[in-house]
Amino acid sequence: MRFYPDELKDEAIRLVVKHRFTAGEAALQLGLRSEVVRVWVRRFRSSKTRPNDVDQLRACVQKLAIERDTLAGIAARLLEKTG
Repeated sequence: MRFYPDELKDEAIRLVVKHRFTAGEAALQLGLRSEVVRVWVRRFRSSKTRPNDVDQLRACVQKLAIERDTLAGIAARLLEKTG
């Protein structure tokens, strides 16, 4: 098992995910084995949306909805006062 710097892993993942290289192309460009890049990309994709993240996003959406409704109520009252 070899140690690879995080920067190298990030670059390999970026080439595959963002620039649509194949794992083999990214590996060739970076001097790695293609299977190593495939594993990194697979792990990255499986960890992108974790249940914890979804729960946090739901809580944020709920909070924003409450703030929106509160501001809409305040705006309606101001409009009533000003005519």
